Amino acid sequence: MSDRISKINKHLQRTIGEILLTEVDIPDGVLVTISHVETTRNLRFSDIFLYISPSDKVKETMEKLTPQMYDIQGSLNRSLQFRPLPRIRFKHDAGSEHAATINAKLNEI
Repeated sequence: MSDRISKINKHLQRTIGEILLTEVDIPDGVLVTISHVETTRNLRFSDIFLYISPSDKVKETMEKLTPQMYDIQGSLNRSLQFRPLPRIRFKHDAGSEHAATINAKLNEI
């Protein structure tokens, strides 16, 4: 992966995280974190992998995010300073390693 794509992935992760925190309606009692971002080499698409806890609320949360995609994409487009603007797609990340990391951090708090 090129250095530019890596930097774009980190920037997208940070920016979309802020958008999810401030502008998106997420069901009560649900924790949504961005585990990683994968952007295509031509910058046309970015897959945003979400870890959702508790796992029994995954379907409900993804269904709630889907109608808000237009607003999330618009907020992202206004905050990005490069072209072309990638289209985002949310995907569920069921990685157990990431789940263990998040649980360990939550237990520290």
